Parts: sequence; C-alpha cells; structure tokens
Amino acid sequence: MVSSALDSLGDILVSAVKLWVVRFSDAPPDEEHNYRHARVEELGAMFEGGFIFAAGVVALFTAARRPWTAEAPQAPGLGLAVMVPVLAMTAGTVAWVRKVARETGSLVLKADALHCATDIWMNGGVFVSLLIVERTGCGWVDPVVSLGIGLFMLRAARGIVLEGFDVLLNPSLDRAQVERVEAILRATPGVESFHDLTTRAGKVPHVDVDVVVRPEMSARALHDLFLGLRAQVQAELEASVRVLMHADPLEPGRHGN
Repeated sequence: MVSSALDSLGDILVSAVKLWVVRFSDAPPDEEHNYRHARVEELGAMFEGGFIFAAGVVALFTAARRPWTAEAPQAPGLGLAVMVPVLAMTAGTVAWVRKVARETGSLVLKADALHCATDIWMNGGVFVSLLIVERTGCGWVDPVVSLGIGLFMLRAARGIVLEGFDVLLNPSLDRAQVERVEAILRATPGVESFHDLTTRAGKVPHVDVDVVVRPEMSARALHDLFLGLRAQVQAELEASVRVLMHADPLEPGRHGN
C-alpha cells in the first residue's frame, strides 16, 4: 500500500508537468521556433520515465527496509475495499489515454498510458497481496510484492526513457511506411524518378524527397503535382505528415527510382 501511495502522490506532480508539456507542444510556431514546439513532448516523456524509475527505487528501498517477518499489514480488509475502485478508475484512465494518444500521436500521452498501465499492475499486485495476507496472515507476502512492483516500475521506466531518447535522435518512419511513400511516388504521373527520400517520425512526421520531372513542366503543373503528392502521402500515413518536395529537371542518362 505504501508503494502504491508513493506512486499515486507522484502522479499528481507528473500530471501537472504533462499538462504544461501538452499545452506548450501544441503552441503555434513563433519567430524563435519556426517548427513549433512538439519536441518538448520527448523531454516530457523522459521526465515521466525518470520519475517512474525514482518511484521504483523508493519502492525497492521501502520493501528492503521492512522486516520480513510474519507480521501482517494492519487492516487488510480496508485496503481491499480501497483498491477495488482504484483499479476500476485506473483501467478507465488507461483506456481513455491510449485512445487519445493514438488519435494525436502524442509521445507524452503514450508514456502516460504506459505509466497508467504500470499502475494497474501495481494496484493489482497490492490487491493480491492484501487478499493473501487477509486469508493466510503471511506478512512476508507484502514486501515480496513490493519488490516485484519496484522491479516492474524500473523496467517500464527504462522503456519510456529509451523511446523518448530515440525520438530526439530523429528516427525515420518504419520501413513499411517508407515503402508506401515510395509506391506513391512511383505511381504518380509526372514523376520520372525520385531520390534522397528521407523521413522523420514523431508527433509531426516529415517526408522529404527530390523528384525528377521533365524540364518543360510548368510551374502550375509542378505546384499541382506537389499538392497531389502531399495529399496522397497524408491520406496513406496521417494528416499531420509534413511533405517537402524539391524538383530536379530530367537530364539525359540520369536514372532514379
């Protein structure tokens, strides 16, 4: 119960930070940040992962300090009564946050969903621990479950921090998405070939590509070609994808994709 209470108190602070992160990341571009502020979400996710890690260390320390005796926690029945509604509310929160994270592509909300999922396992462990203690009186079950909770929190925190760090390193879209973009480029009339296709994942994904077109193509036709490509890529991947295209004139003997 102490491990779960420490985590729940920390959730209040983390939620306040996440609220600021989400609001700030959605702020429009300004003179100093022409590409908006979405990258702050990765930092927010890493902060949340670090907090979960610290809470896991506290849970391990608390369990290690407690004497492993037959002394059972006080009033396990009251603890069980408290944990049932807590589990129900946490499960509802996880379902809602995961839905919003999928719709927005927000990494900090994805991290929050994972955090809430760890809460389900944590509270479920507490519930099982209290149930066993109430039925058997084996007090050593409580510190064992606390150790398991602490280790689980460390593992979850590691995943959150590594994912946030990976996004800061500008990872590309996954191979299946890149292949879909390549298929669109090959099937688009007016695109003779393409090269230097680069992509970036994240809350606002990017697709940059150089396309080879016939030199006699007019500016209007090139403009329409770009709009059509952008619409197809956004329809195939997601509406938030930024598509940037550079046009090269077709030269004799030049080959592309």
